[in-house]
Amino acid sequence: MATVGQPVKMTPVDADLFEAIGYIPKSRQLYIKFRNLPTLCFDNVPGFRYEGMLAAPRKDAYYRTFIKDRFLTKPVELPPQS
Repeated sequence: MATVGQPVKMTPVDADLFEAIGYIPKSRQLYIKFRNLPTLCFDNVPGFRYEGMLAAPRKDAYYRTFIKDRFLTKPVELPPQS
């Protein structure tokens, strides 16, 4: 499992599948910290998808519709948040 090199600010969210999401605009990487699975990094995600997920009233549904199975993913280990 890869470790993320640069810090990612994870924002807590109210969702059944995951507990926090983060985004690095420069590399277009979306990070999702799942409740019962490893944290995943999604590559080449447009910023509007991250913003849409933050704004979505049903984040699980937004994830299933617009994120899941649409981007290359890899499990990652996030450094501890300070």
